[in-house]
Amino acid sequence: MNPVLLRLYPPGFRRAFGDEIAEAYREATVEAGPRARLREAADIVAHALRLRLGLGSAHAGGRLSASAAPFALATTAAYAAFNLIGTAGDWYVMRIAGTAGNAAPLVSLMNGGYLLTLIGAVVALAGRSYVPGVLCATAGAAAASVSFLLPIWHLSPELRWDIIGFLCAPVLIAALPLACPPDLRPARRVRSRAGVLALVAWAVLLVALMVVTDPLGIGLVLPWRFGVPLVAALVLAGRQAFAEIRSTAALAFASAPLLGTLYFSGWVGTEEVLTTAGAVVVTAVALRIRRGNGPDTPNPA
Repeated sequence: MNPVLLRLYPPGFRRAFGDEIAEAYREATVEAGPRARLREAADIVAHALRLRLGLGSAHAGGRLSASAAPFALATTAAYAAFNLIGTAGDWYVMRIAGTAGNAAPLVSLMNGGYLLTLIGAVVALAGRSYVPGVLCATAGAAAASVSFLLPIWHLSPELRWDIIGFLCAPVLIAALPLACPPDLRPARRVRSRAGVLALVAWAVLLVALMVVTDPLGIGLVLPWRFGVPLVAALVLAGRQAFAEIRSTAALAFASAPLLGTLYFSGWVGTEEVLTTAGAVVVTAVALRIRRGNGPDTPNPA
């Protein structure tokens, strides 16, 4: 085993478990090909980085990341669906009317990015291919953000960097589930490859149906385009995602992706975010007090 890989671990952990890790790596790669060796090395690098960053399953950071992961995926899927619903119908009309012009390649890249984000988030929520799904969602969000940024790059530097900050938020939220420790990832909701393909097809058909039935009323845009896909994604996440919220910090982390998306997308302002965050804190404190006053709590008197 390459000594460089062992040096990635914290010194205390390396002294305690370095020999075991090296022996496990040797047994796993003794007759393995280059691809298997690369995969084992990548697993060791990822494990060492999680320990360095305090994101292991035994660390508070890892457990908080695990509680936020399904909600970050659900928010990412809803965000991608929202943008697809808003642009797909307009893009089809523009193509038929021949008014797309020079924007055609960038809009196609943007829609392709949102579609990849939606598919990746749904696959990750299904649990069968978690890491590939998260990586696809992150790549799609990055592609969509870049395609949105290119036409406005000529703007003033101050405005440009403000827009870049807003466009980075969906990418970071899509990548957040990568911080979830492997043993705390969401359980498999769909176990077969055919089931995953059917689930992806259902998600795409749902977006297509919502494009056709998209309401014209401005007041219905956010609850329809974002709310319906979000509810569908949360149903896919299942009761387990909500059962993992067992502390005030976990509730705050789980709600952060949704609040961040609403704020950085311009759908709500600072006051609304602060009000919602306050409501989350009050709810968490009330739940904590209720648990403390439960029937199993010993009487201090």
